[in-house]
Amino acid sequence: MALAEPHLGAHVLEVGAGHGSITGRLAARGRVTATELSERCVPLLEERYGHHDHVTVFHGDVLANTNLGPFDSVVLVNVLEHIENDEKALSSIQRLVRPGGTVVLYVPALESLYSEFDRRIGHHRRYRRAQLTSVMLRAGLEPVDLRYVNTVGALAWWLMARKLHRSPTAGWAVRLYDRTVVPALRRLEHGRRPPIGQSIFAVGRRPEHDPLV
Repeated sequence: MALAEPHLGAHVLEVGAGHGSITGRLAARGRVTATELSERCVPLLEERYGHHDHVTVFHGDVLANTNLGPFDSVVLVNVLEHIENDEKALSSIQRLVRPGGTVVLYVPALESLYSEFDRRIGHHRRYRRAQLTSVMLRAGLEPVDLRYVNTVGALAWWLMARKLHRSPTAGWAVRLYDRTVVPALRRLEHGRRPPIGQSIFAVGRRPEHDPLV
């Protein structure tokens, strides 16, 4: 979340919190409302953060709830690609953010990497940077930053998922990659914008003049 940190406000809405691995990092810096649809994940979130002073767990469809917010920022990490109508979802999310607030996204990148594994885990798409920019603009968000991240991961995904037809997210090799390659890659990519990546990091802003409705 190092790239996201400068763009986050005091109260963050996390959409699709899952088991809460990102929630804890967000809660270390401010208030978090962690939302999740899964009947399986919500008890884990409540057990982990139910007594945390800075975390509120919300079970339900945040996009259909008009009583939440406004928030300073909304974060979606590997969530938007699971939503069939991504533009409609981002439009709803935009209305949960205060004017001048931000929406932070991490999404899988590059259509050429789309595999049977993507389909199996519910990915409707992988994004190109220009494509995501267009979706954000149509949803009423002003793009602030969009960049590819994790170049080595893109190559590994192509090999494992596309060519070998294996799960690219399981096994000892992935754990070793996370412990050794990811930290080095972050240092290497710091201050740079690689031409490709496994994911896209994006930030959009709700216009300052956009009235709350």
